[in-house]
Amino acid sequence: MPTPNTIKLSRAGAIAAPVLASLLGACAGNGQGLDANGNPVGAGGGAPPTTLTADFKSIQENVFTPICVHCHSGASAPEGLQLDEAHSYALLVGVASAEQPSLQRVNPGDPDSSYLVQKLEGSAGITGARMPFGGPYLPQSTIAVIRQWITNGAQSPSASGTSASFAVTTLSPADGARVHAGSRPIVVAFSSEPDMSLMNESTLRLERVLPEGLQEVPGGVTLSLARGNPSTVLVTPRQGLAPGQYRLSIGAGGGLVPADVDARALQQAQSSEFTVEDRP
Repeated sequence: MPTPNTIKLSRAGAIAAPVLASLLGACAGNGQGLDANGNPVGAGGGAPPTTLTADFKSIQENVFTPICVHCHSGASAPEGLQLDEAHSYALLVGVASAEQPSLQRVNPGDPDSSYLVQKLEGSAGITGARMPFGGPYLPQSTIAVIRQWITNGAQSPSASGTSASFAVTTLSPADGARVHAGSRPIVVAFSSEPDMSLMNESTLRLERVLPEGLQEVPGGVTLSLARGNPSTVLVTPRQGLAPGQYRLSIGAGGGLVPADVDARALQQAQSSEFTVEDRP
């Protein structure tokens, strides 16, 4: 099988680590690794003095990497939400929530309609419990930092950088993942913005794996860029995926080669195979 490959705000309350860990993937939410106030426990047993700022780099370094990655990583990450540095932004910004598909996990410029914020604040209408599950809940001053980053446009930490080549950085579902029908967005993220005129069902394919070979999914798919996150392509099947094995592949057609907006061709084809299961 092929291998997939600043407005600064002082933190007046607890850092947002525990909530984000359980918020987006329904992880344990039991407060492990937190002190009595919901702060991350440092190596010396206390919460280190930290200033959480309204930028994604700060959120990644202070929240996702130290607190969330132990649960939200690899093919078994809850709801497919991998929160390591290589995948987190692509799977958050402009991507539909698995619990509330009508809402984006992070809707750039609009914190009120971002499912992340709704789960933090325990808004009416959320699916499941307010996060972190069972508390302690974050003070509003900490949630305000997350809101400010979203209000500012939910900018990527690498928005001002350049990429040396055009490559696939994220496939979700990941290779080997098992997902429930209709429960997870299908995401392909690249190292730079793709040329969508070269992105179609021959260069980016979703196929069912059958004993007799690969079969195009009924109805095909639509491809679109994630809002506010132009390096991420959302793959939407026009019909629901029946239980079974599927392959998501990019640049493996042997014909037209995907490229980015600077005309750099995709260096290496990538694919992942995942299983769709009926809900229990």
